[in-house]
Amino acid sequence: MPSPPSPQLPQNEARNDAQNNGPDEPLNDIAESGDQAEIGFPPKTADEFFQRGLKSAQLGFPDRAATDFEEAAWLEPDNPEVQFNLGTAYLSMGDFEQAINNFTRAIDLNPGVSDAHGNRAVAHAAIGEDEKSEKDVAEAIRLGAPPDGLAAIIDYVKDKRK
Repeated sequence: MPSPPSPQLPQNEARNDAQNNGPDEPLNDIAESGDQAEIGFPPKTADEFFQRGLKSAQLGFPDRAATDFEEAAWLEPDNPEVQFNLGTAYLSMGDFEQAINNFTRAIDLNPGVSDAHGNRAVAHAAIGEDEKSEKDVAEAIRLGAPPDGLAAIIDYVKDKRK
């Protein structure tokens, strides 16, 4: 006996929130259960902007993430996690100078994070500041970053620069 056909959702209902929004439209409300906070629209607190920025970054929208991280940084300028993620968003968009500024701020606020040094090394390498990149690579490795992985990324960036 053949199985019954599976139900089909209308196209617009089968798509997720990120797909329903155009490139210039904000993401719809994000409400997660469990450990994540509910985020109303529009966000009002630094944490709400930060959480929405993380969601945008996870969905592959670094420009939206940067906008929300900027709002979070405005509300909490001394939050190293916000500064780090803001730097990462700018690094993803190819704005290396701004990424360096945010990673430097994150490092000033919390110097023991290997990822901040490693990401800043990548940004320095991308704009040809090899000496600064090497110093950050050394510090990132001292703090526990995997040397082979970091070297591979730096080499890749230098090859793209040529």
